[in-house]
Amino acid sequence: MTAAKPHPGMAYRPDIDGLRAIAVLSIVLFHINTDLVPGGFIGVDVFFVISGFLITTIIHREMQRGTFSFKEFYRRRMLRIAPAYLVATLATLLAGCVLLLPAELAALGRSAAWSAVSLPNVYFWKYLDTSYFAEASDQVPLLHLWSLGVEEQFYLLWPATLLLLGLAARRRVVLLGILALLAAASYHYGHVQAGKDLSFAYYMLPTRAGELLTGAILALLPWPAPGEAERPSPAVRVLGEAGALAGYALLYLGFYKLDGESLFPGWNALYPCLGAAFLIAAGGRGRPWLMAPLRWKPVVWIGLISYSLYLWHWPILAFVRYFAGTVSPRAGVACFVAMLVLSFLSYRYVELPFRERRGVQRRPFGKVFAGYATSVGVVVILGAVLVGTHGLGRVIERAYPEYHQAQVALDLRTRSALKFKYNCQESTFVPGLFRDANCVVGAKARGRKPRPAALLVGDSNAAHYIGVLGAIAEDQGFSFRNATVSSCPPLFGSPDAYGKPTDRPGCTAYRNAVRRESKRYDYVFLGAQWAYHSKVPGFERDLARTIKELKRRGQHVVVLGLVPRFRSYNRNCEARRLRLPAVDCRTRAEEGANANSRMNKRLKAIAKANKAYYMDVVRVICPGGECTPYLDGQPVYYDDGHLSMTGSWEVGRVLADTGMPLRNVFTRLGRQARAEAPAGSKRAANPIP
Repeated sequence: MTAAKPHPGMAYRPDIDGLRAIAVLSIVLFHINTDLVPGGFIGVDVFFVISGFLITTIIHREMQRGTFSFKEFYRRRMLRIAPAYLVATLATLLAGCVLLLPAELAALGRSAAWSAVSLPNVYFWKYLDTSYFAEASDQVPLLHLWSLGVEEQFYLLWPATLLLLGLAARRRVVLLGILALLAAASYHYGHVQAGKDLSFAYYMLPTRAGELLTGAILALLPWPAPGEAERPSPAVRVLGEAGALAGYALLYLGFYKLDGESLFPGWNALYPCLGAAFLIAAGGRGRPWLMAPLRWKPVVWIGLISYSLYLWHWPILAFVRYFAGTVSPRAGVACFVAMLVLSFLSYRYVELPFRERRGVQRRPFGKVFAGYATSVGVVVILGAVLVGTHGLGRVIERAYPEYHQAQVALDLRTRSALKFKYNCQESTFVPGLFRDANCVVGAKARGRKPRPAALLVGDSNAAHYIGVLGAIAEDQGFSFRNATVSSCPPLFGSPDAYGKPTDRPGCTAYRNAVRRESKRYDYVFLGAQWAYHSKVPGFERDLARTIKELKRRGQHVVVLGLVPRFRSYNRNCEARRLRLPAVDCRTRAEEGANANSRMNKRLKAIAKANKAYYMDVVRVICPGGECTPYLDGQPVYYDDGHLSMTGSWEVGRVLADTGMPLRNVFTRLGRQARAEAPAGSKRAANPIP
């Protein structure tokens, strides 16, 4: 991802710096707001192709001239990559000491230590929590360094690999064929792993090597002599324009046809990789008119600072999100300006001195390596100290006891539903889910296990209704079973169309179990992230079919509406505000009032049309139309769209005390439970938070 002056023997290509600018700007805009460039994450893949092309060009030319030296190669890599990389990492660590909570600071220290030794991608593959209710990864300050880890691991192996392959395949066409097969294998492996282990596929070298090899293959193709490149024939000029057009088209498709839900990496990575390859090839064969935008000076300038811009953009956004939850348009503009300023300073005063000063450039490998190792050691030691002191937690606890107490109280109040054993929510379908006695919530008849007459199914948006229904069940004297699977809507119509591609096999098994097991219950409560699943064509038809199928079996169906969503809600904000009193934790009421309300109206209409019941908790969250994620001044949400378990019980108690919805439904359930209970039995509630 580095931008530098050309290596001796290589003509400077301003269009490549222009391509770097496209890559880094797409990444930055995507990270500021995914709606700006839905597929902006593919900018990383463009960088991989550029890097593979340039470094392989240098290695191959030096090998042909007999001047290649492993020591010199790695000396240049250290001088080019390490200074800005380590400065940005160290600055992020120091900022984290001021801004982050202890647990997050300890995690930052651990990631910094791994990053310093060029293994950030391995760290994030092994240790980044990607579970459904994991903390937002967009608040992890060094997450972006994974791509630099991939590059450095590739270039640790690539010179020797290229040398051995060159000796084994003396003809260039054979070498290109071998590399093409290796690249294709990497793309295919990435595609397969993206459906099995997305974290490995995204972060690790074997699934990304094909992208760097694409650039390497391009570098090894026959290139015109400098004179020929400057005065191409009409046919070559036409081919250059066609190649540039194809390159732009492929990048556009990648930026706006791919998004965070696309299967990636794998074959979808061909959009950015082939797009970048076409543009590099077009720019190296004359000066096609279509390449002019990439040679425009402001664009080239962005390309020149692209490495520093990539290093600094993510920590800035991560810290802003850490306190604000989201990046508002105004904050996005301010962040972008700050990125440009820091990137220019980094480029001017860190990158260039280590790349261009004669004294630095003449230092032998031993001295460069000693300086590099010392710098890495400083970062590793600082990271280890932060891990060993639990993010300076004990120091902060003694110095700021009120801060520690606030954090403990918030942790207890805002724990997700997954933290509670009676929430039977799985990440994929588990046989026996519908038989576990721990999954029954509500009033219990002493002396025997109750027969729950109701079943709650769906995804996490069903699971966070457990407390709501549990409080009503205790009030009315009945119990219900919950059995949910993350990201799986309880719809029978088109089972293979819903959920992420990686989740669909497990979701299909779960829905089949719901279909089979729900026959044992008189009432079925359906909950899901309906707004997300409604993007699938035929959603309303499938929901109607599901309701009708259940009702044909004589069951009563209740569709659970969405809770208001608060995009800027941050459950840790109050504790963080003790560190920075200027932080504003208020969440705008209009966010909750508008979010998901249209979807709830559709759900209510579908339920009414199919003679089903509809229920939501908007009345409690939005009293008088003013929505808030707080109840009596205390948070009742876990994240922007899920109630915490404690909050769910509190919302349910408010409903039970102030006039519950569907009173006739819950009254019948209570009457039925009392009729089935042994004479003289007493109700005993489940332990609740």
